[in-house]
Amino acid sequence: MKNHSIKNITEILENSSLVKIVQRANQLNELNEKIQSLLPAQFRKLYRIVNLVENHLIIEVPNATISQGLQQMQLLSMIQKIYPQIDECVFKINPDFKLS
Repeated sequence: MKNHSIKNITEILENSSLVKIVQRANQLNELNEKIQSLLPAQFRKLYRIVNLVENHLIIEVPNATISQGLQQMQLLSMIQKIYPQIDECVFKINPDFKLS
């Protein structure tokens, strides 16, 4: 029988990909909350932040009308006041997006 060394479960979890996924999700949720606070009430809950890739913020919306409305509000310039590293907002239309 092999003698396996005892491993600390905390250390294993800290280095796992699951922890990295959770940290990334928390960052996106925090970003979403801050952006929600910038928008007028009628636009809240009409989009969701799905990713941040190479300083491009990926935003999911249910239709083109909401996408246009958010773009006309100059959302990018509002976001850049608190996140200057973001240089583009990319809107992805998802007809299955459920408005809550």
